[in-house]
Amino acid sequence: MKKILSFALLAVILLVSCEPATDTSSETSTIIVNSEDVIDGTYEQRISNMADTGITIDELDRTDRETAAYDVSAPLGSVSHPITNTSSEYLEILTFEQPAQYGDAYLFRAGDATIAMDFGHPSSYVYSDSTRYYNYLKSTYEKYIDDGHLDLLILTHPHGDHYGGYSALKEAIDSVGMIVDYGYYSGGGENYRHSIRDYYVSQGSEYHRIYDNVHEINGGQKRTYLTPELFIDWLDTGYYTEVYNDGPMVDDINVTSLVGILAYRNFTFFFSGDLQDNPSGYGGTGGIGETNLVSLNSADSEVFHEVTMMKAAHHASSKANNDILLNVLEPKLVTISAGAPSPETTSNGKTGVCAGHPHIQALLRFLTKGAKRVAPLVYLNFINGTTSFVTDGLGKIYMKGSPLKMSYYGTSQDDVISQSYGSITDIFHDIRNSEWGRVCHSL
Repeated sequence: MKKILSFALLAVILLVSCEPATDTSSETSTIIVNSEDVIDGTYEQRISNMADTGITIDELDRTDRETAAYDVSAPLGSVSHPITNTSSEYLEILTFEQPAQYGDAYLFRAGDATIAMDFGHPSSYVYSDSTRYYNYLKSTYEKYIDDGHLDLLILTHPHGDHYGGYSALKEAIDSVGMIVDYGYYSGGGENYRHSIRDYYVSQGSEYHRIYDNVHEINGGQKRTYLTPELFIDWLDTGYYTEVYNDGPMVDDINVTSLVGILAYRNFTFFFSGDLQDNPSGYGGTGGIGETNLVSLNSADSEVFHEVTMMKAAHHASSKANNDILLNVLEPKLVTISAGAPSPETTSNGKTGVCAGHPHIQALLRFLTKGAKRVAPLVYLNFINGTTSFVTDGLGKIYMKGSPLKMSYYGTSQDDVISQSYGSITDIFHDIRNSEWGRVCHSL
């Protein structure tokens, strides 16, 4: 029987000037200290101005790691030869607010170990506050990766809202230890291939296609160790391309997104790009990515099991994050990356941010407990802003959003929501406690 964890929903204190003020609208409250983020200090310093989500890691989340003596002659990324043989106090996961609808850009850091997964929209895009996305992405990479060396670069699939920010990464990063990507020819992804993958490989980066990793050929490994306690298990979906020049297996390249589970101590994080079940495609061939994923991996319960946290697939579209997958993963926390839809977006009598991604069908699958151990907390970066999640991998998970860089507007049948850039209204709120959740979906 799965354990059911009870927890109080996140309560928040928003700050006015320099003094904390208590939000008494929920059952619990947390004091948030108004101070600068300390990203190079201790674990206690890093979480000092963050909110306790109320989520605690448990034994069901853990993937056991291997141990071995360090051997520089072993394959890079193996247990004997981690990409960086360093230690850390905590793991931080950063999801970047996007300057347009859709978009994924994530950064992971544990001590000196760093991972960039997707880069979001094109660098030329501009936020509502007039900041160029290129400048924001580049400065954040430089802040978190101050030595200019990225240990692992992951690109899940060749859509422009996932690889578009590559020029900012290239300007900020001098060298990359390893690259893992979707691994097939795509006309849309050729700029990424020439400017990023081929460039860094020419500078000495090791490169692996996801097909080679899951099949353990051409030097690929099913598990990649960043450090002795931080690793990724790569999962097969049946939609990875064997021969590079053959291109994607199906026309809906969302279905070809690479999938993995990152593990740090007892904490686990599932990611799957824009993977979805879309058998009819979008006027071409499609596939059942999530269903295949479960079918191909369900027998490996040592790797494919409950996770602490997941990145919602395909910006929480109606075709992704299906119950067949959620009933295996049973996440306690979900992060959705989805830039705010424009005010002109319409769907089912709603407009703007109340329409489009994230879709209510996906949200309800997350928020309905059903057979899952909990109904997870769900965070959304167009209402939280660029969001950090921090954990020591053993106990609690903390989070903090940031002032919005994009303004947004939307209407439902009953109400209107409007937020200007700079807003901190929902900086610490999961969607159940947010203005967006109340106005758009009556959560």
